[in-house]
Amino acid sequence: MSTKHIAKSAVVVSAITMLSRILGYLRDALTAALLGVGMASDAFFVAFRIPNMLRNLLAEGALSQAFIPVFTDYLEKKKKEDVWLLTSNVLTVLNIILILLTALGVIFAEPIVRVMAPGWNGAKFALTVELTRYLFPFIYFISIAALFLGVLNSLKKFSMPAFAPVVLNVAMIAAGLWVCPLFGKTPEKQVYGLVIGALVGAVLQIIIQWIPAMKEGYKYKFFIDLKEPGLRKIGKLMLPATIAQSVTQINLLVNTILASFLTGGAVTYLYYGNRLMQLPFGVFGVAIATVSFPYISQYAARNDFESLRNTIHSSLKQAFFITIPASAGLIFMSLPINALLLHYGRFTYDDAVNTAKVSSVYCVAVFAFTGIKILTQVFYAIDKAAVAVKISSFVMALNIVLCLMLMKPFNFLGLAAATAIGGIVQYWMLYHYAAKLVGDLKTKELLLYLLKITFISVIMGICVYCLNAYLAGMWNKVYSRKVNALIVFICMLAGTGIYAALLPVFKVSEAATIINMVKEKLKRKQNPA
Repeated sequence: MSTKHIAKSAVVVSAITMLSRILGYLRDALTAALLGVGMASDAFFVAFRIPNMLRNLLAEGALSQAFIPVFTDYLEKKKKEDVWLLTSNVLTVLNIILILLTALGVIFAEPIVRVMAPGWNGAKFALTVELTRYLFPFIYFISIAALFLGVLNSLKKFSMPAFAPVVLNVAMIAAGLWVCPLFGKTPEKQVYGLVIGALVGAVLQIIIQWIPAMKEGYKYKFFIDLKEPGLRKIGKLMLPATIAQSVTQINLLVNTILASFLTGGAVTYLYYGNRLMQLPFGVFGVAIATVSFPYISQYAARNDFESLRNTIHSSLKQAFFITIPASAGLIFMSLPINALLLHYGRFTYDDAVNTAKVSSVYCVAVFAFTGIKILTQVFYAIDKAAVAVKISSFVMALNIVLCLMLMKPFNFLGLAAATAIGGIVQYWMLYHYAAKLVGDLKTKELLLYLLKITFISVIMGICVYCLNAYLAGMWNKVYSRKVNALIVFICMLAGTGIYAALLPVFKVSEAATIINMVKEKLKRKQNPA
């Protein structure tokens, strides 16, 4: 049964992704300590945003959305040689496109930054342009890595693709510790060390995914056939996939552009605030979406719509089961967590407060961002990408309007709120049209489930907030980082316990499923075959 396989694989992917996120927050803490909030941090995050946006949009977004259904279809209907020939064809064409794209990015870095940060000038603008030129090759390396991510995920080999971001974080942490000091003592000098770390990490991501692909039988062969049906179908799917995937990226781009006109540090606050939101979304939401996609594509290829509907329904329930309480915990504990993660070196307590506010706003919509990730895949699997594109286009326009309306009264928090509202609207629209196209997704059951989980999570969040306030009061509200870490740890354990205790009270079935999975795992360890 795909539901059980998805749950088991999602646990593995989530565990590896959790490791990646922990390392990611160590990387962010180091970056915050090195760069603080100012010219160097704003310049780095805008320069890094450009290749990262293209990566999410084209590589890990549109390329994966277009490649996995076609690759899965080939696995179902064609010989293994044809499957690997398609991979080589895509890789060769991708190489040519990426080399041209990278060259254009380096050449036109100045006008690109002018669009990204129109409110900047002088030394800040010049630094951003230079960093953009150095960072643009990141898109080349990370896109090649994303192709192999698609190959391995299609083969239902999820561990190594999930582990790939770990090496990027390790490379950037190593660069922050040992390379950045070689460039000088000021943030404007040390930032170049982080650029080197990002590029080295991207190359390592290719290597660690290419090797398991070779073990599965892949050998690169220089081959170009622009008329090959699989390549043409991927190209056909990529255009709508790019437009549909562009909503979040263009929303972030709009936020960056508008933030350049706001208080100094607004770009940095939005970046770090979004990073905390990525914890529940990236660790659990993306993991479930990643694992479910090959099954969704497989059932669509077989026209097995009953299994497809069940997979969508169960994937959404599994995602909500973890992301909603995690989001609630992050909202109610936003300040102590942000202070623990980021309040080092040049990153002040006031900076942590502003970042915490942004995190709280973003976290309200984590369930929606997760649902979007799962549901968008459905439209490509059933060859109805145009519907997802129309929804994306509408939400994109809505986000711009909301940003312009909210930025003046609420500053950078208005930009975060616009993104959150847009995400919730996009999820609702995708769900509505997915149900129309594939049939009943058990909407009433899912809505009741969503309300139960949300209610339990809010109770848990309030309890955790009160516990944090009580413990902080015990330590006179002024305490060391070690004490803050202890408080956060205690609150996390308490929150998990409260959530687990309330699940049976509200008859949430997933609790029993997870307990049974753990019991099975323990039995296997005690009685190995």
